[in-house]
Amino acid sequence: MSAGAAALAASGLFGGLEQVRKPEIPPATLNELNKGEPWNVTVTGGRLVGELPGLSLQDDANHWVAVVATVEVTAPESRNDMREIVDISGVDGLLHPDEPDRILVVRDATPVDYLNPGMPEKLAFLWEQSGSVPVPTEMRVTIYQKTYRLDTLGRSMEWLDLEPRAELTVPIEDRREA
Repeated sequence: MSAGAAALAASGLFGGLEQVRKPEIPPATLNELNKGEPWNVTVTGGRLVGELPGLSLQDDANHWVAVVATVEVTAPESRNDMREIVDISGVDGLLHPDEPDRILVVRDATPVDYLNPGMPEKLAFLWEQSGSVPVPTEMRVTIYQKTYRLDTLGRSMEWLDLEPRAELTVPIEDRREA
């Protein structure tokens, strides 16, 4: 028996060829606090908006799909990884589907670079959507978490292992000007 065949046979004893099932992501609820590390998140809504002051769309026919959420840093230090807090799915035609194009502080529409611990801030996570696709009425929002652990390469404590913490379906309110 060849080494490859032996390895294949041995892996079969331990379920090596079975498909690994991903654990189910717990549900979250709109307008309810989702506690975790390194941030707490309360998703308060979804919006479809057109032009925003200071932000230009790649095409005049496009619009922004927004997740509005209150975020509070629970880590002891300020965070600059806001693009990793939430993600959306179920929306076609996003120009950059992997992460938000922009993140703004809702109270004054300024871009957010850092959030400080213990100071909740209402944010709008924005994705540009092509105007040539159907307007979405809802989206799936995933809230992420990280684990504070020893980085085996740098030998220092870091926030690592970004993974989904909760998911919810969010209705999208069309707030584009008619």
